[in-house]
Amino acid sequence: MKILILHSELGVLRGGGENYTRNLFSEFLKRGHQVSAAFISGPDGKYALPIPAGIEPIPIPGRWSRKFGQVTLSKIGEYLSGNNWVKTYWDRGQESLCWRTVRWHACRFQRRIERDLAKRWQEFDAVYVHGDPSLASTVASFRPTVLFLPGPVGAQYAPALRMVHVVCAHGDALVRTRELVGDMAIELSIGVDSQVFSPGVISVRAGLGWTTQHRVLGYVGRLAYVKGVDLLATAFRDLSRTVPDVRLLIVGSGEEEGKIRSILAKELAQGLVYFESNVSHQRLAEWYRAMDLFVLPSRYENYANVILEALACGVPFLASDVGGNSMLGETGAGWLFEAGSVSSLSESLSNILQTPSEMMARGAIGCDFVHEHHSWAASAAQLECIIESLFRGE
Repeated sequence: MKILILHSELGVLRGGGENYTRNLFSEFLKRGHQVSAAFISGPDGKYALPIPAGIEPIPIPGRWSRKFGQVTLSKIGEYLSGNNWVKTYWDRGQESLCWRTVRWHACRFQRRIERDLAKRWQEFDAVYVHGDPSLASTVASFRPTVLFLPGPVGAQYAPALRMVHVVCAHGDALVRTRELVGDMAIELSIGVDSQVFSPGVISVRAGLGWTTQHRVLGYVGRLAYVKGVDLLATAFRDLSRTVPDVRLLIVGSGEEEGKIRSILAKELAQGLVYFESNVSHQRLAEWYRAMDLFVLPSRYENYANVILEALACGVPFLASDVGGNSMLGETGAGWLFEAGSVSSLSESLSNILQTPSEMMARGAIGCDFVHEHHSWAASAAQLECIIESLFRGE
């Protein structure tokens, strides 16, 4: 089969959704299929991140900005931290504006896809669309189309979902999508590369000057409001005053980085916190292994790749009790805290750090769970069956 991927950020972001597409279709190639991918690029057709070998890149050149103005708004928000009432409404307004600019970006990408690929649809047996019901419903009029939803969508998208041949999701997104379209929504599970993510040597930790006596908390992902890293920064700032051997490792970048560095200014100066903004996916395991506890304080999360990757390395997790985090909490491999609550996060961290043997036990449970239930080979086989069912008219 020849498959076309439509995923706007594939060449410019290392987020969970982008890694999902890269890993899924790298495995799909091994099954003998041909894959092309259309995504945004700079005006000169260049893009920051390499596309997996074997996938034909189709860059869509232009001046793109998925979150226009968010860095500036976050910097303004830093000056409002002393006024809780104003700051709360500012953060809500910023998040609302963020989603509107994301939608505007998606509309631009859809128009370019319709224009640039107008004469190429017959080259492909099927199309895989990442995260955009409107784009998928349009493309479905040209070729058999699979829409993958990395998170839930509102009821207003139900008509568009019903126009797509197959809608796939996992975690909380699958549950909520089935509320809209019933059994039309099919599970497409997430995988983990067990050859990359596994327990091993902890070299990064020594390089940071942190010993086995230090207790290292870690975060991996975008530094965005929805990820709640500001909550972790505030909780760590308070915790470090009473637990002198605690350390914080943050791997990622984003529009909230300035705010987070501001919260942690004193701790950064003391060497208690380390930021690493640019780590390739193939090297992430080295950074997970440097952690004693992985923390995901998201205000919403579907079913986090990063938790699975941390668990595959034997690292337990503490996550907000939302969406797919709540599902992963049922594995016994970690703990949950009240979403959006710094006090709940701080209390949970303090309690967990007092039980090192329990942390090791939960990490082992999580490692076994991930390596038994999450495989990219199995995910690629699922997708192959889904696409083949389209040709059989099922």
